[in-house]
Amino acid sequence: MNPLYCYLASEGLVFLKRGYLPFLMPQQLPEPWLQDSSCYKSVSKPTLSAQDFRQYLQQQYKKLPGHLREMVNFEYFEKQSQGQREKIELAMLAQKQSLKTAKPFQLERVKDWRILSLFSGWDNLSLWHQSAAAGKGLVIEFDVAKSGFQTSSYNDQAQHLAAVQQTVNWQPMDDLYYFFNRPDTSEMKTTEVEWRLLRAVKAADRIIAVQKAERAMYRLPAKAVKRIILGYRCSTEYCLEVRSYLSKDINYRHVECLQAQLDPSTLRLQQVAI
Repeated sequence: MNPLYCYLASEGLVFLKRGYLPFLMPQQLPEPWLQDSSCYKSVSKPTLSAQDFRQYLQQQYKKLPGHLREMVNFEYFEKQSQGQREKIELAMLAQKQSLKTAKPFQLERVKDWRILSLFSGWDNLSLWHQSAAAGKGLVIEFDVAKSGFQTSSYNDQAQHLAAVQQTVNWQPMDDLYYFFNRPDTSEMKTTEVEWRLLRAVKAADRIIAVQKAERAMYRLPAKAVKRIILGYRCSTEYCLEVRSYLSKDINYRHVECLQAQLDPSTLRLQQVAI
């Protein structure tokens, strides 16, 4: 089973020492459709048939004053309207076109859930910049088989949040996380697969504030931590300090500690020993 990686900012070491993983509220994820105020405006594309055009002309003919209808029958009126058909149909389409506003995601249905993002790779520079303090944070590599995550849904049977939100009766068990993936719906498909752990907020071990934002803290399955990869902007002194701490902590003695560094020849990240 392939490992998964969790990108954490500079406070990630503090979380690691205390044995917690920080989970986010759905609206704290960098996705516009999960925000409270987000809504989509969709414009329908109506079509017109010959019958629609004829019915419209009949309605317009009935609006003519009585003396004009006595002078001009409908067949003549219809024939004369053919010269203006394109203009008339454009006006009809403008009238039929409707603007619908809808919220794409019912946030209140998952307000009591908290989410942790995991990824299939550790060397994504965008994720290091976005989620790991621009290279000053760290990445935790998890051995999924030892994690206690509900792995029956890993790979082939994964579900998206749209399906998970229907599971209103699911209750998290100790050290058991609901596991699902987020499919890539963008036009530019990426090789980075994102997985997410989902837990109910009432099962959190602690609720703290990080930079005035709520974090729900859940026990870290220490035995599943296989490797710690420190950021490419971390100082040598800091890296040595973290490696020393891990080697002395009874929960993390088995963990390998490396640092990410940028290879100038390939412009890709590589792992180097500390």
